[in-house]
Amino acid sequence: MLSTPLRNVLKSNLSTDGRAPEWPKVVITNLQIPDGQMTMARSLSLKASECINFDAVLWRDAKRVERFSGLSLCAKELPRQSNDFVVTWKSFPVPGKTTGQVRGDGPTPLYNKLPSDQAMEQWLLNQFGLYYVGSLLTVVGYDPNFTIDERRFWIKNLK
Repeated sequence: MLSTPLRNVLKSNLSTDGRAPEWPKVVITNLQIPDGQMTMARSLSLKASECINFDAVLWRDAKRVERFSGLSLCAKELPRQSNDFVVTWKSFPVPGKTTGQVRGDGPTPLYNKLPSDQAMEQWLLNQFGLYYVGSLLTVVGYDPNFTIDERRFWIKNLK
């Protein structure tokens, strides 16, 4: 993922007036989580070889879309930072027009940025999800200090 056009793509269109830009948008699809990260029986230390795998959709605007498949983000590539902002980020629904609970891959965002299934909740509860989701947000250029920018990144589904 680090060597794709997704890297820092949200920084390509920063706010100039305090309102969140509409474009570009990044949608993560078919997210695959390592099996070992779904239980609380293990330590929170990540093995360098542990990777999430996924596909992504990049909406440059309402008509220009790029699709990426077979992407991964491995523990050794995770930015060294606190990902505590994910707890706040995931808590707030997307403002404005959404697809509601229909989980699509854009360009209109959905109401909840993350799937609300048991697997996603367990992954986040075990902290691994916070590391990886926070790292995905960081890699695409999300600014956790600019909390109005909520419409440009979501995870469609777990595979």
